[in-house]
Amino acid sequence: MMNTFMTLLFPFLDFIPFGLPRYWLFRDRLRIPFRFIVLVMVAISAVNSMCFYYVNLDGYAAAAQVTTLMRYGFMGINLVFSFLLIKESFPRLMYTYLLMIAWSFFVFGNANFIESHFFWDFSDQHPYLIYNLVRIIVYILTCPYIFHFLNHMIANALKINDRKLWKYMWLIPLFSTLMGILYCTADDVYAYATWQFLISRYLMLLGACYVSYIVLRVLEISKQRTQLEESLKYADLSLQSQKRQMDSLTANMEATRKARHDLRQHLAVVQSYIDGNDREGLAEYIDLYKKELPPDTMELFSRNEIVNAIVCYYAALAREQGIRFDARISLPESCPVTDTDIAVLLGNLLENAVEACIRENKPRTEIHLRITMQKNDLFILTDNTCTTEVKMLGDTLLSSKRSGTGIGAASIREIASRYRGAADFRKKGNMFYASVILRL
Repeated sequence: MMNTFMTLLFPFLDFIPFGLPRYWLFRDRLRIPFRFIVLVMVAISAVNSMCFYYVNLDGYAAAAQVTTLMRYGFMGINLVFSFLLIKESFPRLMYTYLLMIAWSFFVFGNANFIESHFFWDFSDQHPYLIYNLVRIIVYILTCPYIFHFLNHMIANALKINDRKLWKYMWLIPLFSTLMGILYCTADDVYAYATWQFLISRYLMLLGACYVSYIVLRVLEISKQRTQLEESLKYADLSLQSQKRQMDSLTANMEATRKARHDLRQHLAVVQSYIDGNDREGLAEYIDLYKKELPPDTMELFSRNEIVNAIVCYYAALAREQGIRFDARISLPESCPVTDTDIAVLLGNLLENAVEACIRENKPRTEIHLRITMQKNDLFILTDNTCTTEVKMLGDTLLSSKRSGTGIGAASIREIASRYRGAADFRKKGNMFYASVILRL
């Protein structure tokens, strides 16, 4: 009875423990609910289990000849089903699938080694008992580490929308997996009892995970450098805008001082026109005096210095290009968002809007900016004229300057996700709408 149960359990331990975590990783990209995925995997494993039980009716020796072939056959079936049930690109699917294969080979390798090295005589009487028990134990021991790696490093990596990266990324676990598959075709069962076999399984899993970790860390550092460069760029724009405002303020103060000095003379002239009842002369003089008054060039969009400086810079840039710029900002002086994040976020949104309007090359273009806080949520909305086609991949905005995702859009999304928020880009009619929400 125990042998029968272990024979039926064998195929279930082959795929379900490694398949379900992978489907869970793509839970937002499934074509059917996750609970139905579980039913599909159980059904496939049940068919596999019945076939495996049937070939074992003639004994373990006879089953050993077809076990490897059957195992890889159902591996292919599970791979095909994953392609059908997950809405994702080939490289991402293959990368995660091969990582799971490397993990499964690690678990199977430890079970093979322990069974062959310590329990060979016992396994003659109970062929799959030790193998299944060791697989369960090793799986449970490695779960916390693999799940942490999947839910943090790999989950973040899957958010990277770079086709060139994924074109090569999925090859990292491929070679270690191929090595494991070739080793499994060996007919010498004693090979599984060697330390060389066990070490090869450790190198397969650790190699695939470690190389992936190094690549993703390099990308993360590169992204941080890019964000730092953007921060410096918008900080420089902020300083330029503040300097422009300061120069304007200084000139305005000087002109005001001169106007105050000349006020007495102007009042004397006005009084002379009044005494002479010369209404037309008075009106002409007042018009002339208005033209000599210092212009009111100072703009205050927000009491937050960083926000005001960034908005002033792009407002001036837009108006120089003949773009109508309208901003309504309701933001406290001390914004909960860091100066760096708000500068990069707002700078990217306005830079994209201004560039889009300039590309329109039309006499009437406009940009509308709205920033408001509602309870603990910060909303930033930019609308700009856009009559040309906008390239999108799903809900991801692609760059109009280069192939792949726009750096600015990626930065906006990354900052939004850090504040547990979201960013949305869409074109409707002749306008392009960008909206960001930050949960503070």
